Amino acid sequence: MKDRKWHKGPPPHIGWWNASDAKMEDIWRWWNGQEWSAAVRESASPHFAGWLAQKNNPGSFPVYWTRRYPKRARVPRVKP
Repeated sequence: MKDRKWHKGPPPHIGWWNASDAKMEDIWRWWNGQEWSAAVRESASPHFAGWLAQKNNPGSFPVYWTRRYPKRARVPRVKP
């Protein structure tokens, strides 16, 4: 999507974010308030996504994130 704006640095709160070190639109990561999780593809099963959310980002590149969040997302964002 050309209208998607990518940001650097930490997102505003804990939760799932469309976030990627290569600005890939189908990659999601869990932000735990301090660091990003490993990358999860949109097509991943809920069980696998939950498992990856517990794994730290193994990359050394900066992670970019967007505010995009689908109305019918399979998991809640967990906005406080």
